[in-house]
Amino acid sequence: MAKFNPKQTAFYLQTLQDILQETQNTADQASPFFVKIDEAKQAQAVGDMASADFAEIKAEFDDAVANYQSLAARLASLSTPVCYLGVQKILVKAYQDYAQATALMAASLTLSPQAVDNAKFEQSEEDQALYLSKIQGQVAKIFGA
Repeated sequence: MAKFNPKQTAFYLQTLQDILQETQNTADQASPFFVKIDEAKQAQAVGDMASADFAEIKAEFDDAVANYQSLAARLASLSTPVCYLGVQKILVKAYQDYAQATALMAASLTLSPQAVDNAKFEQSEEDQALYLSKIQGQVAKIFGA
């Protein structure tokens, strides 16, 4: 049986906290852009938005997706203590699915013609909520909450 390695566990937990904090920072950065596009969608005014504003939203969403995908890869490659292997596997899958859901939202925005694919956008919102809930559940198991 593998020996308990407190340094590996401490490194794992700290790295996981870093990934979760970077995830929150990315969400905080994208949030005002989400609000702006969501308000335009609700008012059926996406086509009336300034093209520079719409392009900025699209670029911000694409940047967020790239960051989430990078964090998903970092999480997947993280050396995991034996006691967390099962939870880590589920966590990695949920995070990868979350990153994919954010990609769907970014893909729902098209610059030419300037539009939002509402079906993709709404599916992305549902998927993100689902996978974020799964992530939170696994994190709670790891940190004993």
